Amino acid sequence: MEQAERKYNCLVVDDEFLARKLIAEYISKVSHLNLVASLDSPVDAIDLIAKGNIDILFIDIEMSEISGIDFIKYLTGPNRPLVIFVTAYPQYAVQGFEVDAIEYLIKPATFPRFIKAVNKATDILNMKSRISKLEQFQAAPAADEKPADAGNDHIIVRTDRKIVKLRYNDILFIEGAMEYVNFQTKEQRIMGLFSLRKLEEELPADQFMRIHKSFIVAIDKITEIDGNQVKVGQWTIYVSKNNRPKLVQLFSGNTEGI
Repeated sequence: MEQAERKYNCLVVDDEFLARKLIAEYISKVSHLNLVASLDSPVDAIDLIAKGNIDILFIDIEMSEISGIDFIKYLTGPNRPLVIFVTAYPQYAVQGFEVDAIEYLIKPATFPRFIKAVNKATDILNMKSRISKLEQFQAAPAADEKPADAGNDHIIVRTDRKIVKLRYNDILFIEGAMEYVNFQTKEQRIMGLFSLRKLEEELPADQFMRIHKSFIVAIDKITEIDGNQVKVGQWTIYVSKNNRPKLVQLFSGNTEGI
């Protein structure tokens, strides 16, 4: 007997009707997504989220009652869903990632861009489910423990049903996703159960730097720094204002005073 496809519960919060309607239509096109509610007020979303049955929250930033960013700051604990911001203002991207949003869609979001964000969310949710069910992951290092078998040139990553030896030189950047991280290489993205804070402590400081609350980058993989953004391969990553001066020094090869 085939196992039924898991459906992920979605909540849309936006005070613009047409914006809510578009995201709701996109959700209806994806078989493994279920729209629980589409609301024009974040206050009305509190009780739904508190019940713990919302997996993905699509939320606007500029709203009359409270901004989406301020609303997300109040969401704590195990019932907090994965957050995808949907907004017309790209300048809020850095603030969005600072409250641990996993994605950021610019209005009007295209369906392919929506799917990319959803795939990222479901990857995280699937990993979380597998780790909680598979006994071998109960012995995996907790998020606040030292990464297992971190060597001089590699780290051991437990991901899904595999154990991967990941060499530092292959890592482009590491993106935090709540209690999980994604190691991005040229060929693939590998998800593991770590915290960025502990990785920041354990990774070689002359090779890696935490440039943002949600990102650690391999310094020698950066090809360009442009304002508050860095280019790593095909990816563009935001750098925080406080971390930019140190990053510029390291990128330029000037380590005096660091």
